[in-house]
Amino acid sequence: MKHQLSFCKCILDSVAPPSELLEMCEQSLEKMGAVFDDSNVYMLHMMYQAMGVCIYMQDADGAIRYGEKILKPYSKLYPPYSLNVSSMYLKMGRIYMTMERHAEGISALKKAMAVMEVAHGKNHPFLRDLRKEIGQK
Repeated sequence: MKHQLSFCKCILDSVAPPSELLEMCEQSLEKMGAVFDDSNVYMLHMMYQAMGVCIYMQDADGAIRYGEKILKPYSKLYPPYSLNVSSMYLKMGRIYMTMERHAEGISALKKAMAVMEVAHGKNHPFLRDLRKEIGQK
């Protein structure tokens, strides 16, 4: 996560202020929304970008808003044990936890863990760390 944030920071700082990037994402979503459904791959991609900008700006409410819009279509479009879906649940779980929404956070983290157990195996080091993280809350 730290690597992703530092990567995002380099890109965001060299292109435009984060608030402008979020505004561009929102304008794009508004224009595309007149043509596409929220489950359209282009809409999902733009929502994912907006979520990333919100995370960068430490706007947890915005990140949750976009993340919740993304999760349902991801779960339908991707296969049952897709790491893309798992990654989304992991992000959402951690954001919920930072917002003190522990029940939702643990639920999302457990969904992420269920997919990762199939994809990586139950004894993968990442899963051991995730179990500890869930147990601490």
